Amino acid sequence: MEKIFNVVKLMAKMGVFFANADGIYMDRENQYIKKFLSSIERIGDITTELKGEVYGVLESKHTLHEVIADTRGLLEGFNVEERQAILKAIKSFIKKVIRADGHVHPLEKENYKLWKQAFGLS
Repeated sequence: MEKIFNVVKLMAKMGVFFANADGIYMDRENQYIKKFLSSIERIGDITTELKGEVYGVLESKHTLHEVIADTRGLLEGFNVEERQAILKAIKSFIKKVIRADGHVHPLEKENYKLWKQAFGLS
């Protein structure tokens, strides 16, 4: 369960980073991230403490360097197939976050490109 929690926490952090990449954290982006987290809560047994930790991530600013480093750190705990599945899920999540406000800003696009390059993704 700890691995899954770490994936969810990382995705929350990435959501906040990419939603803020254009300098404007739109309510639609915030609502998308919260809806995602809410759906995860229904899947597993998340304690109040873990829930607070994940939602606490939403209150902070994050950097591209930080989300790349955190992604690398997270992937170390998984085998090759799991890593690919996680990267695919994160990639899809990022695309949905940056499109949530109906506009993909050039800074969002550039940061997404740099994140993908860090993991050899196209």
